Amino acid sequence: MQAIRTRAVCIARQSRLTGLRQSRSYASGGDHSHHAHTVEEPIGGFFWAVVAIIPSAYAVYKITAPGQNGEPPYLTKKIQEYAHWQETWKERNALHTKAVEQAGFDRLLLFSTPANRDVDLRFPEALSNHAARNVVAGSQTNLDHVIAHYKKLHLDEEERKVQKLAAQKQA
Repeated sequence: MQAIRTRAVCIARQSRLTGLRQSRSYASGGDHSHHAHTVEEPIGGFFWAVVAIIPSAYAVYKITAPGQNGEPPYLTKKIQEYAHWQETWKERNALHTKAVEQAGFDRLLLFSTPANRDVDLRFPEALSNHAARNVVAGSQTNLDHVIAHYKKLHLDEEERKVQKLAAQKQA
């Protein structure tokens, strides 16, 4: 009896689940969103470029067309007005080249001469005019007589010590 009951419950469950399921529809109603705004489409940049090219092409034609009686075009006249600058630049470049060559010659001349080791002083005493710090003793004057004096004092002191030690040994 238990097996029949279990089987009946299983069949009922399966039939109930399939009955509750609804098939999905992916179609949209289309009424739930806002309406699209109207878009104003301008003429565009290409149209204005074409409109601008027509008069500019006419202007270029007029500038480059030869004048009456075989005159050169207006544009050629304007270019020839600035031709004198080329002559100025040629002169300037020639002067610059000459200056650079002279500088190179002078540099070679100065580097090939021996260096002058003499120092010009306003007064020669400037070499010995300095503070007395870090001066080696005896470098400025002759101190032989001072050394002899202190050597004599040292020898006299040593002689006195020897005599004192000899007197203590005799006593």
